[in-house]
Amino acid sequence: MAESKTAVLAALLGNGALAVLKGTAAAFTGSAAMLAETFHSVADTGNQALLFLGMRLGQRPPDERHPFGHGKDVYFWAFVVAMMLFSLGGAFAIWEALRKFLHPNGGEQESLIWAYGVLAGGFVFESISLGVAIHAVVKAKGGDSLRQYWRDNRDPTLPTVLLEDSAALVSLVVAAGGLALSQATGSFFWDGMASGAIGVLLLGVAVFLAVENYSLLIGEAAPRDVEAAIQKVARVDEAVVAVVGLQTMHIGPRDILVVLDLHFRQDLLAPCIETAITRLQQRIKQALGDSTNARLIVIEPARPDAARFGVAA
Repeated sequence: MAESKTAVLAALLGNGALAVLKGTAAAFTGSAAMLAETFHSVADTGNQALLFLGMRLGQRPPDERHPFGHGKDVYFWAFVVAMMLFSLGGAFAIWEALRKFLHPNGGEQESLIWAYGVLAGGFVFESISLGVAIHAVVKAKGGDSLRQYWRDNRDPTLPTVLLEDSAALVSLVVAAGGLALSQATGSFFWDGMASGAIGVLLLGVAVFLAVENYSLLIGEAAPRDVEAAIQKVARVDEAVVAVVGLQTMHIGPRDILVVLDLHFRQDLLAPCIETAITRLQQRIKQALGDSTNARLIVIEPARPDAARFGVAA
């Protein structure tokens, strides 16, 4: 989570400063693309604030109403970011493009030049923020490939920041291109087109993140390698004859609920089975590290013919 917080903080500070600069440039130039970029940065600043809120709320300890903790707060607020702020940013940019088509206008040559300076500065700041996010992803994925990390990752904050910063860089280039074409042709049609393109880009990112976060919000199973590690621990235990069933679910980025049905040796008495269950809970906890805790590991004796969904052949 430390890598996620660093990336979110860098993006929050950068986008807050850029929102002020872009807003000033939009007021001077009357550019639809610049106004779209302003709203984009305002939305991104709100994104980071909500991601911080989700991470903070998700760290609250379990209570009577939430016995499994508050880990899904991270998923909920990441979903809100995708559905509300990204979508609103994209919709506003498209609306501003339509307004520009209906009522074309632009600023003076000097203000357009100043807008280029703001866009160039924004590109530098966004590049720095993206660099921080990429460094955090590289650290978080370890020896895994990027594709494997993206598939197995259950923490939405880093992917959200990475996509935000990438979309922001592309949007800056599009906005600059729209201004340049409008300046060269004398038609602010291109400025409106740039605003529309930025809107479509933001909506595309919004849909992608919404689908990813929705899947986490309703409960995704742990990655296959995690489930394989759990089964390996169970199968090598001297008290276990077979793994009958295994179901897992992420209830937070670092909280995995594990339900394990095991066929124990028939010669074991109840006290011995209880001892074996406690031992297995601790060993599974050690195998998964900080991804779960013993309280979230449920182990039940089962008949060998009561196979349940979730166990690999």
